[in-house]
Amino acid sequence: MPKKDTKQGRKQQKQPTADRESKILNIMLNTSILLMALMTDAFSDAFAGMASGMVQAIAAGVEGSEKDPTPDDTIQRIKTEFPKQVITQMLQMKTDMKKQLGEKNDEIKGKISDPKFDAGITIAERYNTGVPNLTNDLDEQSLLTYITLLKANDATCTKMFQELMEWMKTVNE
Repeated sequence: MPKKDTKQGRKQQKQPTADRESKILNIMLNTSILLMALMTDAFSDAFAGMASGMVQAIAAGVEGSEKDPTPDDTIQRIKTEFPKQVITQMLQMKTDMKKQLGEKNDEIKGKISDPKFDAGITIAERYNTGVPNLTNDLDEQSLLTYITLLKANDATCTKMFQELMEWMKTVNE
């Protein structure tokens, strides 16, 4: 007589798998990096605008004197240097966060075994943004593409990002 399966009818808690774990960690890592990069970029834009006004005010105060570099050159330099700094900071954040995740691997595995983490995978994989999913270990180009889409208020990308932010709140409760 075959053995009766006693597990039928009981809801099993999903056990973490390497694929599931990496997807969850990638979503959290990528979303955090994008959020920080967007905030850094917004601060850079605000600072560049403020610097532009200061340079113009100084230039107006010293009219007629030789200026090297010109205010326009200074403004352009500021605008081109900040994006490079944002990219450098973004990649450094990714490296630092991956290192921290590696150091706390056992602690993290215990926490992400909770089924509520699966919702993040569902959200990230439901949207087609034309960029590799946030469940992947994204390269610099993909991260920059996500930033561009978010800054342009791309409807699909923005909706996904908003849903992921809400999801991240629920897993931190």
